[in-house]
Amino acid sequence: LYYRPTFEEPPSLIAEFENRNDTLYDHYPENTLSGCYTVTAIDSFDNESVPSISLCLDECSNYVLPNVFSPNGDGINDVYRPQRTSYVEKVEMTIFNRWGIQVYYTEDKDINWDGKINKSDQLVSPGVYYYICDVYEYRLTGIEVYALTGFIYVFSGDANEVFIETK
Repeated sequence: LYYRPTFEEPPSLIAEFENRNDTLYDHYPENTLSGCYTVTAIDSFDNESVPSISLCLDECSNYVLPNVFSPNGDGINDVYRPQRTSYVEKVEMTIFNRWGIQVYYTEDKDINWDGKINKSDQLVSPGVYYYICDVYEYRLTGIEVYALTGFIYVFSGDANEVFIETK
């Protein structure tokens, strides 16, 4: 059984089977679910067949960002993080206030925004913030980038704030 994580890389041997009834193999690549698999057969004289047609699987983009968090120090939802980071190499995320002024930037795929302005000690005001996020993800063609844009509602937990859910 041969595997290659991208179209450009040569296949490498990942498993050999002695028993022809072995028809299952679990493979867990380190950084991706993407990859191409081929098989060959070896006869009793050690002659290897030509490789089979490649079966290629690609990772589906699924980097999901929430649209609300509450950095109010209550220990619940105090840090802004994505819902999933598997198979993402990095992100470039910039968060802006309503006047277009950058309040946060990171290349950490986990984001980990504590609601403070550019890593200072000052929390942003409650309200709506806009983000632009480039996601660098492992794919069959190598690392690909795609853009996400949206908004984040920063909710302080103050009783005077009104939270309106949007869909």
